[in-house]
Amino acid sequence: MGFSDWAKEQLHAALPKCYLVANSDLCSSSSGLRYRRSPSFSDAAKVTRLKPVPWDSLVCGTLEADGAFLKLEDGYYLPVFTQSGIRVLHEIEREEPAAKARAKKTKAEATEEERSLVFSGPGAFYEVMSERVAFRNGPSLGAKALGQLRKGEEVELFGWDESGLWRECVDHRLARSGFVLLDHPELGPLLRPKGEPLCIRPLNVLAVAAQEGRYEDLERFLAKEQEVDFQDPRGPAVVLALAKGQLRCCLRLLRAGAQEGSSPELAMLRRCGPEELEELQQKSEEELKRWIQGALKQTAASAQFAPSPGSEEKPGEGEGEVQVTSPEREPAEAVKAQAEKGELYEVVFDSVWIRREPDAKAARVSKRIRGQRLQILEFDETGFWGRTVFKTSEGMDEGWMLLAHGEFGELLRPVHDDGQGFVVRPQ
Repeated sequence: MGFSDWAKEQLHAALPKCYLVANSDLCSSSSGLRYRRSPSFSDAAKVTRLKPVPWDSLVCGTLEADGAFLKLEDGYYLPVFTQSGIRVLHEIEREEPAAKARAKKTKAEATEEERSLVFSGPGAFYEVMSERVAFRNGPSLGAKALGQLRKGEEVELFGWDESGLWRECVDHRLARSGFVLLDHPELGPLLRPKGEPLCIRPLNVLAVAAQEGRYEDLERFLAKEQEVDFQDPRGPAVVLALAKGQLRCCLRLLRAGAQEGSSPELAMLRRCGPEELEELQQKSEEELKRWIQGALKQTAASAQFAPSPGSEEKPGEGEGEVQVTSPEREPAEAVKAQAEKGELYEVVFDSVWIRREPDAKAARVSKRIRGQRLQILEFDETGFWGRTVFKTSEGMDEGWMLLAHGEFGELLRPVHDDGQGFVVRPQ
């Protein structure tokens, strides 16, 4: 080794390096690694006024000559090994320049690396929400850290590991692939879908797979779960998938038992029998879209020539004809017209939720507070729930309200208009 090579090695050793504060081998119940004033394990060297460095965080500094302690840029020290010899700081290797790395690899190795950047199925772009996120070569906290992602950076995510906590990741900026953890038990959300409002709670993997059109992953999650949870913190899985136009995933969720959502597309699919649903599932995304559009047009045309509700029908007429039912979500004009035919009610409790279905566990869609009045169009079989319509920023919508509660008593009370603009409450 020449002097120049030796000098380069010494210079490289003197440069600050990044290390991962790892608890994978130590398995400590503490919150992190304690700072020290000097490279010593004595109690006097401990810095108690500062919080410990959290596990799985990244630190930068230079190693002491004996390699036992890392001197941080702020002057404090961290032990590389515990007193029992367990390593708690793992160096994150610096990535070599692309030209130098390519020169070291054979043609076969380069081809293998290019292939490893491509994961199967559609990807989705996510944004890094935490200050730093480790980029690893496997779905485990003990896997080698290939580098780090910083807050605000954008990466493309693909499939999940078996636990559903890690996802395949491609960092197009540096042309590298690996795995990232989506949520940390102490630090919270690490990555979230780009362009969406921040959701603190972990996302439902089943809903995300359906929303991103990852049909194979959706099938895997459905086969794995004994009790399928269709709810995501952002809304029902089938509604999220429909908003992204993932009709095949919507159909699969309906076949698995999803009850939420009342759009015309979902209403049309719910009218199909099990055999027809299975046949539709074999269609491509574009074929399924054309089928639904055609079915909706046919339903609208049939409804146009259907007899009015008040018209009488002679015995024997209409036999053998197929009765066309309207979609669950009616056009805004029809819903608005129905609102005039209902019975006027007033909210007499502090606040009452409007839910998608007549069920206390159904999705919440809106709320009414004490003193507000609304029209109840019909009641469910129990008589405890009433259907109503209401305005939203996108038009008219409908839902169900509980009229009385076993513990809180009356929630809504019938009232009527005296014809002069005054509301009369029954005594």
